[in-house]
Amino acid sequence: MKHKPMLKRLLPLVMFPVALLAPALAAEEARLPEPLTLEYALSLADESHPALTLQQARVDERRAMRDLTEAEGGWNVGLTGSLRAVHPSHRAVEGTNNDSSLRLKMRKRLYDFGHSEAAQQASAAALEGSEWSYLEARQQRRLSIMRDYFDVLLADLQYIRDNEAMTMGYLHWDKARQRQEQGQLSDIEVLELESLFQQRRTEWQRSRNQQRASRLKLAISLNRPEQLSGTLAAPPLALERGLPEVAPLTEEALNNNPRLRTLRRQVEAAQAEVRAARSYYGPTIHGEVEAAAYNRVTSTRDPLAAALVIEVPLFSSGYDAALAKQIARLQQQQALLASGELELRQAVLDLWLEIQVLRDKQKEMAALGAYRDLYIDRSRALYELEVKSDLGDAQAQISDYQLQQAMADYELAMAWANLDALRGTLIEHEARAVEEQQ
Repeated sequence: MKHKPMLKRLLPLVMFPVALLAPALAAEEARLPEPLTLEYALSLADESHPALTLQQARVDERRAMRDLTEAEGGWNVGLTGSLRAVHPSHRAVEGTNNDSSLRLKMRKRLYDFGHSEAAQQASAAALEGSEWSYLEARQQRRLSIMRDYFDVLLADLQYIRDNEAMTMGYLHWDKARQRQEQGQLSDIEVLELESLFQQRRTEWQRSRNQQRASRLKLAISLNRPEQLSGTLAAPPLALERGLPEVAPLTEEALNNNPRLRTLRRQVEAAQAEVRAARSYYGPTIHGEVEAAAYNRVTSTRDPLAAALVIEVPLFSSGYDAALAKQIARLQQQQALLASGELELRQAVLDLWLEIQVLRDKQKEMAALGAYRDLYIDRSRALYELEVKSDLGDAQAQISDYQLQQAMADYELAMAWANLDALRGTLIEHEARAVEEQQ
């Protein structure tokens, strides 16, 4: 917005009552900076957090499974020792009873008609899918921090508005009581104003509680539940961005969305698993090399041997069931992918329409801000001239406008952030976009 007259009156920092934070302030030594900025909060998004730890563990698990699958085609080396006593045959060359031996055997699968390749492709695709899931978790962490940060700022503005409204309610009630004593107002009129004051007092208490609750929620998002920030800086926001048509936005999201990329890799993994299941009970060719040492030497025992072994399974009762299981998993993954694409199309359109409405809301707030500026200037002039004035009510309206303006700004900022996340763009601090515009 180019014209925001009332924003000049809004303090860049909104203070939270320090008394509510005294226990937490005393308990922690290494604290978040004061004031806390959105840029700093987002810089903590990649630090240790249960959501990221869970996704990283899944990535590590998939990586280990890939390595295990690749290792299945490597060399298997075994050493066998046997301490054996026999009663030698009368035809034996040696008459010793000691028939002990030591054998070193190496075995490697040389070819299995595509089974190993399919299994490796499945594990590699599953690993890549888990990595995209980790990126999605990182984006959701940023969105969560932004949303919780804005909620704290809104809670502070709501507290200011409700505090002024409660104050004005009390002044009106107190003045009415004075007039009642002079016989100018009836009891019912005074009670009406008292009831209104009590309603505003309840709203004030609720907004006061929301200040603390929103700060705890932000602290949890930052994985610092013991550190409740007292002061938050109002962040610069890049709201005047060009909005492309919905068709190219949808195409970009379909190509780059991390969740869809995860689902596509899962479909590829399931397809490879089907191929692996088809060839699981197929022929295999192994190479074997053996070196042996025997205590009794006979004509049929060789110290070195090499063999090419072909194994052909003839029947397995579990083949059809194993294959059917993998086909069913593939169908499930394909259905999830198709459903995800449909949901993404709808989400992009919803955000695209929401951004259009919120941009119009910015124009509405600019006009309202100009009106509120003139209204409070007129009320202040009448007050200074000792003419009947509603200066207090005008100031309460200004606080309400500031809250509405901030809500409109933060809703638009979150809509852009969510759209960027759908497009696969890792969320970063809005100040960078502001610098690019400048």
